[in-house]
Amino acid sequence: MSRKAIKVINWAALAERIPEAEKAALAAFKSKSDQYLQRMMANPESPPAIDWAYYKKNISAPSLVEKFQKEYEALSIPYPADKYTSAIEAAEKESAKEIDQLKQNVDKEINVLQAEIADIKAMLPIQLMTAEDYCILYPDGTWSKENISLWPHSEDAQDTPEDELPDEEEH
Repeated sequence: MSRKAIKVINWAALAERIPEAEKAALAAFKSKSDQYLQRMMANPESPPAIDWAYYKKNISAPSLVEKFQKEYEALSIPYPADKYTSAIEAAEKESAKEIDQLKQNVDKEINVLQAEIADIKAMLPIQLMTAEDYCILYPDGTWSKENISLWPHSEDAQDTPEDELPDEEEH
């Protein structure tokens, strides 16, 4: 497995998405990220090759060089397995689905509100309405025998059947 690094990050796009209060933290993070990337890129991806023939020729004990060569070639330092990329990609796909659903819901709400705006624009101007026109348009907002309310006309100020006084005969 080879080492992997994200070599291009759109820092300007990130800066646009975060609030002003977090800009200093982003700058510090960017600086630290750049330092790590610079240190990593300064080293080659694979170690330099060893010229074993040179050492066999110049060292008096070639069997020792052969032993070191076998041990060196048998040496395997495992690169940590990538456990997180698949989880991040799955979360990204899930977020994309949620965003699409939200967009659809918002579009439906926008259509409903635009229809309401069209109804209001098509309505008779309030200055030209009569009381009867108003009662027809807003039956809940007008006084009627069936819809009597007490001041202050809030829900909790109205009489309900359980609030009625008991009959005089029950005393």
